[in-house]
Amino acid sequence: MFKLILPCFLLLAACSTPPLLTNQEQLLPEIQQQAYLSHAKPAQHFGFKVYPIENGEVGMRGAARLHPNQQAILPMAGKHLPVISIGGRNLNHPAYALLDTGSPTSWMEFSYAQKINTDFLSFRERNFPYRGGYNTGNVPAYGAVVHQLRIDQLFIDNLPLFVRMATDSLGPQTRNIEAPPITTVLGYDCLQLFSAVQFDFLNNTIRLATSQPFTPNESWLISQVPIVKKPNVGLAIEGAIFGKTTPIVLDLAGDYTLANPTGDKTPARQLSFGDLVFRQVSQIPLPPNALPRVGRNLFVGLIVTICPQDGIVYFERPQ
Repeated sequence: MFKLILPCFLLLAACSTPPLLTNQEQLLPEIQQQAYLSHAKPAQHFGFKVYPIENGEVGMRGAARLHPNQQAILPMAGKHLPVISIGGRNLNHPAYALLDTGSPTSWMEFSYAQKINTDFLSFRERNFPYRGGYNTGNVPAYGAVVHQLRIDQLFIDNLPLFVRMATDSLGPQTRNIEAPPITTVLGYDCLQLFSAVQFDFLNNTIRLATSQPFTPNESWLISQVPIVKKPNVGLAIEGAIFGKTTPIVLDLAGDYTLANPTGDKTPARQLSFGDLVFRQVSQIPLPPNALPRVGRNLFVGLIVTICPQDGIVYFERPQ
């Protein structure tokens, strides 16, 4: 679910090559930002709920619509890199999207949003600026809706996200990934709508299913752990650090192993997810009140399948 508080691979490739971003960020002038925002559409037209919050501002809740019985299997755009090809309606304007399980929010670069028929959202002439705690590189971002996003033959309709008001870069939202150029981030607010999201770090593929149930291979299954509902952090699962049970953010877009509020240069002696156990895990520090996070480097050689509707994450290692 998206929450605002005023805060085909082959078919795609055959159409055209995704455009390159320069990574030379250009902030839109304020007058230009306001010109675009003045054409915003009412959030209620897309089925999103608007509610009052403090200081006379308003918030919004809503979710994209998936089509049943659709799935897509795509190669990762780089080794162990959860980036896939996407397109707009009719697979036009091919580009790259980062699947960021550690982000509670989805994002889009301004120029790409304009290309694929995206509308900013409003309520009684008030827009929805991003008010969350994530770094946007000091660039304002506003709530918007993408009418249709395509992942091969899989459709995502009326996708709410934030459009960052700068061109040629998504800034910190790209998670320091410079190539391929990322125009879109699909955060856990979007990914949690799927029946299965699989990151196969062995075969370098990603599988998405809108409604088909997932059954793990019993001979490959190492562990399964429950998803822990934690607001505004992305996907959290049950884990343990040196035997102490704690929710841990599964951050498969992050280029690290373990980030820990109590971490230092000394490796963590043990990190476990059910029967999946890692020892002597390198770690980096986090602010004291943050949840621990694990990045994709921890799972090289594994298949990680997230089943949000069932509340389970599976870890498999093919024999």
